[in-house]
Amino acid sequence: MALGSDVVVGRPAVVHPLVGHPAPEIVQPLMSGPGGNFRLSEHRGEVVLVGFWTSWCSRCAEQLRNLGALDETYAAAGLVVVGVSLDDKPGVARDFVRDAHTSVRTVVDASRALGAAYDVDSVPFMVLIDRGGIVRYVHGARSPANAAALQRELRQLLDE
Repeated sequence: MALGSDVVVGRPAVVHPLVGHPAPEIVQPLMSGPGGNFRLSEHRGEVVLVGFWTSWCSRCAEQLRNLGALDETYAAAGLVVVGVSLDDKPGVARDFVRDAHTSVRTVVDASRALGAAYDVDSVPFMVLIDRGGIVRYVHGARSPANAAALQRELRQLLDE
């Protein structure tokens, strides 16, 4: 049973290898959102939440809707949210985003190079990056997220 981002009953916390290190650069064309390219480096000074997902993941549509809600709630405070589809076909990813009824800016990582750079171990997978470009929190199979922990982490980073 997950109690938070760092504690799982019966097991010690596992820290993702990227925590405390600069986030790998993301430069990808936006499939949805404002258009153009998404460049992580252009968002220094903002908190960035990167959510990796696939169309075949049963929990990913809910994750995308939740990411959209977080984006709307915290954008004015300096949060930038980007979804990264690990689907092989951009059309499948585009349909999934449309069917999830979300406006989250989304890129497609069909080669899975970003997934490898971020050491994605499961989907959904979320990475919180601070205003200085440092990975502060990672939520995946090793460290599952819950809504309360994620909100607490977001608020902490936005307040820094």
